[in-house]
Amino acid sequence: MKIAFTGKGGSGKSTMAALFTQYLRTAGHRVLAVDADVNVHLAPLLGVTADAGTALSHPDNTRRVRTHLLGTNPLVDGVDHFVATTPPGPGSHLVTLDPADPVLAGHATALDPLTHVMHVGTYEPKDIGAGCYHGHLAILENLLSHLDPDSDGWVVCDMVAGTDAFANSLHAQFDVIVVVAEPTPESVSVARRYLSLATAAGVADAVAVVGNKVADDVDLEYLTEELGIAPIGVLGMQTGLRRARQAGVPPHPGDLDDASALSAIAAHAEIRSLPPAQRESLMRTLHLRLANKGWVRAAHGDVTSQLGAVR
Repeated sequence: MKIAFTGKGGSGKSTMAALFTQYLRTAGHRVLAVDADVNVHLAPLLGVTADAGTALSHPDNTRRVRTHLLGTNPLVDGVDHFVATTPPGPGSHLVTLDPADPVLAGHATALDPLTHVMHVGTYEPKDIGAGCYHGHLAILENLLSHLDPDSDGWVVCDMVAGTDAFANSLHAQFDVIVVVAEPTPESVSVARRYLSLATAAGVADAVAVVGNKVADDVDLEYLTEELGIAPIGVLGMQTGLRRARQAGVPPHPGDLDDASALSAIAAHAEIRSLPPAQRESLMRTLHLRLANKGWVRAAHGDVTSQLGAVR
């Protein structure tokens, strides 16, 4: 199960992703938490130090991961011809959530034998004026598309804020996307825009809203009326959580007055997710769209041949 958390910056999406990771961890699930926010908040919220050398987007790490994913896939003309939407093919190595998996063993921090944390990375001084975070996220797109669908466990991703996931394939890569929304006009406007774009992109069924910092029924009614759908769960103004954060302690479901929102997210994910066939169709469309970009053709040639036969 692949689940992403997004929303307006400051909505609490990173904290919600950390809480949900700890909720799954406490329940004994196998979990891979991925920090894909340019601000790199999820990893520290889980007690992991995120430095440039361990980032997935570090060029050396990106090359190692892609070399492993490539395997003997004859449809890709070498690791230098990977693009963000390159799909797995015959001979590709799929990533599992087993601690011995080469990608996890080489690029993730283990919190325990069942829980691992990765981070994509952020801007570095060398990127000033010459880098785009979308380029950093390409390796995450590769990782997600090469996850073994038969691997047991959860991938929990803290996404970039706002609607940036629609600039690449990430909106089509998850079974469930949780939009965290506060009962404010600014947060609601971002959530509303996300829902609109999800409908246009064909992934509306994968999107759910969770309310955060909801003080009372008026706040809940406001979210429901403004968004046109009821949140699947809500968190109130959590004093215990705030005190834990002020003390520098990673957030935990035990800090919450009411953790039912976390169980509601898990329950929703079990019954509402993007069907695999629909995701495969979307990913093929996105790959062809990217393949026809002039800069892709100039750098990588014709990558349309990376697509296998339609199943």
